[in-house]
Amino acid sequence: MDVSESELLRTFTSVDKDDNGRVWAWELLSSLGQAGIQPTDPRVRAALADVRGEDGREIRIDIQPVEIDFRQYAEIAQHGDGVVYRALAGQLAVSPEEFREYARSIEAMYADLLPNRDGHVADYIPTLRDADPEKFGIAICTADGQVFSIGDTTDEFSVQSTSKPFNYAIALEQLGPEEVHRWVGQEQSGGPFNDPNLSLGRDGRPRNPMINAGAIGTLALVDTGQDQSARFTTVRDTWAAMTGKRPELHGATFLAERDTGFGNVRFANGLMQANKLRGARPNDRRAPEDAVEFYTMICSLNLNAELLARAGATLANGGVAPSGERVFSPETAGRVLAVMGHSGMYDGSGEFSDQVGLPAKSGVSGNVMMVVPSEGLAVVTYSPRLDPTGNSVRGVEVCKRFVNEFGLHPYRGTGAERGRPAAAGSGQQFAGALNEADRRAEAASAVDRALGGLSRPGTGGAGVLQTTDAERTGVAATRRAAQPGQQL
Repeated sequence: MDVSESELLRTFTSVDKDDNGRVWAWELLSSLGQAGIQPTDPRVRAALADVRGEDGREIRIDIQPVEIDFRQYAEIAQHGDGVVYRALAGQLAVSPEEFREYARSIEAMYADLLPNRDGHVADYIPTLRDADPEKFGIAICTADGQVFSIGDTTDEFSVQSTSKPFNYAIALEQLGPEEVHRWVGQEQSGGPFNDPNLSLGRDGRPRNPMINAGAIGTLALVDTGQDQSARFTTVRDTWAAMTGKRPELHGATFLAERDTGFGNVRFANGLMQANKLRGARPNDRRAPEDAVEFYTMICSLNLNAELLARAGATLANGGVAPSGERVFSPETAGRVLAVMGHSGMYDGSGEFSDQVGLPAKSGVSGNVMMVVPSEGLAVVTYSPRLDPTGNSVRGVEVCKRFVNEFGLHPYRGTGAERGRPAAAGSGQQFAGALNEADRRAEAASAVDRALGGLSRPGTGGAGVLQTTDAERTGVAATRRAAQPGQQL
């Protein structure tokens, strides 16, 4: 990235509070954190890894207090895609001020919903049945990799049905929409994701890629004719391109789902009989089982909320990952979001569309991924307790509140200025008995620490100070005390 010296100097002086021509590394990282770019971001780590002293030797910013002069800063700021410069210049997908407001809202939602114990974990396989129902995390990621997370966002879970949009995207990239939709439809099924009577249309095609039959048929389109290991590698590599990490297969989940997936085998046999399982030879008795096995492998990939938020941000950014790598074409991303919009939330998709109005996908492990294309970001939650349609109770509530808090429903308030709904006390705002000023003040301290609170010189390094469980519990207790009897 090539930036003029005057622009570099302007951003440098914004960090140089002492006006002495040098900045502490922790001050730089703290300023980046305030914009949502974390010290663990691979782009930041790569930029800092190249810092050299005047004698040319490497400086270990991660283990010692270091001051950076303007020459060193200029190299850091322009490294790679220039994320350091763009963050300090306010040129990211979301401004630092707006990102902090998002983060404070998420902090308050987390505190409000932490006591909510409605719903039940999925119980049809042991690894889902044995999940800790108390787990709860929320992560947001923007197109430029701005990240805020709270709670259990690094705890891994099997991605389950939230893999389906990305399977569809890979198939579209390889074959194009015309060929893909010869085999898989685009319409709502009108029933649950595993309904044997509604999953296939009259022509034998699965109704859409978001139900089990459709996902099995979609994956049959990926690298057709290649062996299973090569196809599995293609899918994992796609996840790595979106998230920066190649997901691992959770063996226990895979084995349990494979051994209990009789309904999925029935779907695959139906596709075989209708000649809608691409690449399968008519006399290949193993084809349905192989198709289901591949589908089950993909559902059993392990991710966490922060990584899934990066994948969602890739769709929000027209197929470009937060790292800047193009993974899908804009046309593919748009088609995927369209199908998510009408069929992404199981048999609760219609109600979700009415109340939220944004594309989303859920998985029975308790994850929900909501994409906000207008803001270039994704919101992901993890909470294993599910409602009767198989969607995370807390996750759906976070989506509703985020949309209502920031006026993001695309079909409501059209023509009005973007912002929070003006109707106070509508029942949708989550502040309850606490007024808006109190809510912001309550959340601001913890969020500012999480976004920009970094260790000072002499403490052995620089890292984001996470909001502690005690702090979160204290906030939740304060809000419950102020809102006795509030229904969550």
